[in-house]
Amino acid sequence: MTASENESAVEQQLLDWAHAHREDLERSLLELVELETPTENPETFDAFFDRLAGDFHELGLETERIPGDETGGRLEAWSPGRNNADEIQLVIGHADTVWPLGTVEEDPPEIRDDVLEGPGALDMKGGLTQAVFALRALEDLSLESSLPVHVLVSSDEEIGSPESKPRIIELAKQANRVFVLEPASGPEGKIKTARKAVGHFTVTIEGKAAHAGLEPEEGASATEELGTVIHRLHELTDIDSGVTVNVGQVEAGLRSNVVAPNARAEVDVRAPTDDAAEAVAAEIRSLEATTPGTKLTIDGGFGRPPMEPTAGNRLLWERIQTLGDRLGLTLEGTRSGGASDGNDASQHAPTIDGFGAVGDGAHQTYEYVKLDALAERVALLAACLYDEPLPTDPHR
Repeated sequence: MTASENESAVEQQLLDWAHAHREDLERSLLELVELETPTENPETFDAFFDRLAGDFHELGLETERIPGDETGGRLEAWSPGRNNADEIQLVIGHADTVWPLGTVEEDPPEIRDDVLEGPGALDMKGGLTQAVFALRALEDLSLESSLPVHVLVSSDEEIGSPESKPRIIELAKQANRVFVLEPASGPEGKIKTARKAVGHFTVTIEGKAAHAGLEPEEGASATEELGTVIHRLHELTDIDSGVTVNVGQVEAGLRSNVVAPNARAEVDVRAPTDDAAEAVAAEIRSLEATTPGTKLTIDGGFGRPPMEPTAGNRLLWERIQTLGDRLGLTLEGTRSGGASDGNDASQHAPTIDGFGAVGDGAHQTYEYVKLDALAERVALLAACLYDEPLPTDPHR
């Protein structure tokens, strides 16, 4: 048997194992969905992380639960002896969901043929189930991962990872490659090979109050200035270049018969590259008030850098496509307008994102996971963890 045939045989073993454990995969995902973990309820993560830690322990991994200050903290699991290794491969997931406590009782998860529908199933308990079963496949088939595996599961990704981000960056600096198990893009299952930078700006306008009927000329309308600012901000959107600016929330004035003394706008900004992010940020900060008597203050900036198609990211994606071909999977990549922990990890190591479950409806009432596709993604992740490390290159 040639080396190529041997490699294909390994991938086929993994795929056969995943399909043979399809019912176990379904049952495990259902149990995780039934354990609710809203970001804003830190106490709910105890039972969930206990369950997940038990799964990792059964696979021989060491685990640690790190409590949060204002969040549910995080769970980490790693291959024994990983501290003696020069490099690791990092698997990132999050346990928190956007669904309020009680959603599972009001809208219980449901399995229909090839679909499991339920709150948090796609984003991203499907990806966490995938990680457990990929490691289980390697264990059952006596296949050793090419590099020590380190898994990090956070509880604050849906609010921008304020507590887990420093640890993610620390681990990414030690990683040969990073797999982020966010859901794939759309029911086609496209893998996210690039993500936009995400920024948040607050525009505050100070005017001067006056009676709108008796002496409006004595006032300076913050609302009038807000209208101008909104128009100027939206003009910065350039769909062709991938830059978007959206004024999503505004507040202004006291009452209809008072010239508005204040106004505020919350602004979401997305950009595909660092250069584009810096350029649009400079444009926003350069805005000046044009309504006489008003003053403009702009705060904020970009909190997530872009995940760009660097040389290392492209090499990792090519490897994954090759493994997909051996598994009989046609894999497509795409750029996502959303952000994740992959944005931060990719600044320090080759990273692939949207590597989790296939389905649709993330953050929506019809959220679902395709179960047959999840089995395929289990085999794909296992094959990636088994595959030889990427070449070490300081310029990757």
